[in-house]
Order: sequence, then C-alpha cells, then structure tokens
Amino acid sequence: MSKIFIILLSTFGFYISLYFTLVNFNLIHPLKFPIPSVCKLSENACQLIIKTKYARLFGLPNFVYGLIYYLGLIVFVISGASGYIKILVQIVSALVVVLGIYLSYVLVRILKVSCVLCFLSHFVNLLIAILIF
Repeated sequence: MSKIFIILLSTFGFYISLYFTLVNFNLIHPLKFPIPSVCKLSENACQLIIKTKYARLFGLPNFVYGLIYYLGLIVFVISGASGYIKILVQIVSALVVVLGIYLSYVLVRILKVSCVLCFLSHFVNLLIAILIF
C-alpha cells in the first residue's frame, strides 16, 4: 500500500517541480498553469524566490533536481529495488527532508515569504521519506 502512496506523492511532487521549472524558464505564465489558485506563484515575492541563490544547489535550480528525484522514486518503487539501492534512496530522501527544513527556514526567516507550494513540496518530501523508511 505504501508503494501506491509513494508513487502518488512523487507524481504530485513532480507536478509541483514541473510548474516551478516551467515558470522559471519562462515557458509558461505562472497564472496559466492548471494548479489551484492558492498555490499559483504570484508575480511578486513568490515568483521572485525561484530566482534567489537559495533556490539553487550546485548551479541548478532545486526544482530541476526535484524532477529527477521524483522520477527516480517512481522508478525505484515500480522496479521493486532493494538492498543497497533502497539504502541509497533512504539516504537521499533523508537529505531532501533536511534540505527542506533549511529551505523552509530561509523562506520564513530570511526571505519572509509564505510560499504555499514550497511548503507543500517540503511536506510531500517528508511523507515520502517516512514511507520509504
């Protein structure tokens, strides 16, 4: 049962990362993507956060890594991998949660922005990590 939830959560996380990616690279207008209006990136502070230094790790936007992470999770679950692969996925998932805690701190304390999608994606990552362990 947890495999289904991991796939659903990963699909949802992928969708959020895809939205951020498309907006970041100006491939869509932030208000034209099929996503609940409460979650849409406004043209003010919310949209600006994806351009900050905090939104990048090793030069790439965090949400690009998110696309890879969520696809990897789906492949992991579907393949039924175990052993060292499962341990690697658990370690990566734990690191993603730690990064999410740091980025949530940055949003609240440094950037002073309440990004619903950001917090939602961090929560999704926490749920995935719990289900993987």
